[in-house]
Amino acid sequence: MERPVRDQSEDTQEDQSIPKIILPSEFKKCSRTDLVVLISRMLVLLIAINENSSTKKPDDQITLTRYHSKIPPNISIFNYFIRLTKFSSLEHCVLITSLYYIDLLQTAYPDFTLNSLTAHRFLLTATTVAAKGLCDSFSTNAHYAKVGGVRCHELNILENDFLKRVNYRIIPRDHNITLCSVEQKQKKFVIDKNALGSVDLSCYSYANRLKSGYNVLDKYYQRIVQLVGSFNASPDKSKRIDYVLPSNFNEDNESGTRLQQPKASPESHYSQKRISEAEDASKYNKRSKPD
Repeated sequence: MERPVRDQSEDTQEDQSIPKIILPSEFKKCSRTDLVVLISRMLVLLIAINENSSTKKPDDQITLTRYHSKIPPNISIFNYFIRLTKFSSLEHCVLITSLYYIDLLQTAYPDFTLNSLTAHRFLLTATTVAAKGLCDSFSTNAHYAKVGGVRCHELNILENDFLKRVNYRIIPRDHNITLCSVEQKQKKFVIDKNALGSVDLSCYSYANRLKSGYNVLDKYYQRIVQLVGSFNASPDKSKRIDYVLPSNFNEDNESGTRLQQPKASPESHYSQKRISEAEDASKYNKRSKPD
């Protein structure tokens, strides 16, 4: 039986039916749920690219790492990431840093490839390391291991392996990936400028790049939205929604695309403000009355 040919107008209507969300320009102001959706899309896209690459090595030439599972886990990347975020209360910076760690680890450890066998263990390791390195409060490895579905001693080994390979450079900085690349080629730890040879790292100085960690994570965040913000841009179809940044939103409006976003009128905003002020005044008067 032949498959009926779909009219082009039907495809256009289907694309227009996908709701759109305008994301803030900074990752720390974005909803954690939206971040999980975006990062899951990016991870699934990277896995698909790596597994469908034309330069894929034969099975007898694949180097197994500590991040490899025997078989692909029966939980999707999106659901697994949701589980880690929910039960470990992962912060925004931890979520974005997990993607940054992919580039960092692959630079320091070329044998590592993100695929369906390594993604889950890597994601658990990356979020554990990032939570400890970037947050004031964090859980124990026993908790992270239970949430991630591995034994505690196994997570300890994965964490130790990751830290040693990246030389404990767990804070996102502009020059970390460059340093790991130099160290991987020279097979020695780079701590002295003389050991860098012709590589000039003066432009990566902390003095020249204030808050470089936040700059790096914001760049990753904005790049993710550009690459997989569209629902059709990734094989991951967990949530039917399009994400756009404010700059892209302005471009869409100029091209005639309309985003259905409720916008409060000035009068309603003013009324809500007056009601809030009245409630605060009432609470203050009650507290100020003598007993």
